[in-house]
Amino acid sequence: MPHLYALQGAVASRSEAALLTATKEIIATQGIKNLAMIDIADLSQVSRATLYNHFRDKDAVLYSLLSREVIYLFKNAPKNPAELLEYFSCAISSDAALAGMRSHDPAILTKMLLRSEDKIWHAIDAFFVTALGSEVKAAIAISWLIGQVLQPLTPEQSRAQGAQLIHANL
Repeated sequence: MPHLYALQGAVASRSEAALLTATKEIIATQGIKNLAMIDIADLSQVSRATLYNHFRDKDAVLYSLLSREVIYLFKNAPKNPAELLEYFSCAISSDAALAGMRSHDPAILTKMLLRSEDKIWHAIDAFFVTALGSEVKAAIAISWLIGQVLQPLTPEQSRAQGAQLIHANL
């Protein structure tokens, strides 16, 4: 029987990944206000029943998407602090869903950035404190990155400003 459960788990993981990918695509093109559960199911080619087996509502889908994106960034982040800041800066500045939110849902995006008590924010803070070796550097880097959610940088600006932050005597 373990084989059957492993297969079911793999199918569930693929369904959830498809749902989150579809959610991100919809946000990129239509924003969050226009995001509907039925559209997520349709675009992901997953039944509505399966969608609701994974997520109780739109907020749960969005929270899971945010968690997935943050985990992906953490797993793929370079170890070198300057490269790390450039990596996060470029990822934030080029993210299609964030661009969609900037154009369709700026108020929602701003509100999301203020949720500093959420466990995701605590994980982000802990990650940067560890990576940069200082609470002060982490706080400055996170503030710098949050600014890019609203005002993206070019890759060249990301590289230059990230290096400048790392080399500042804080």
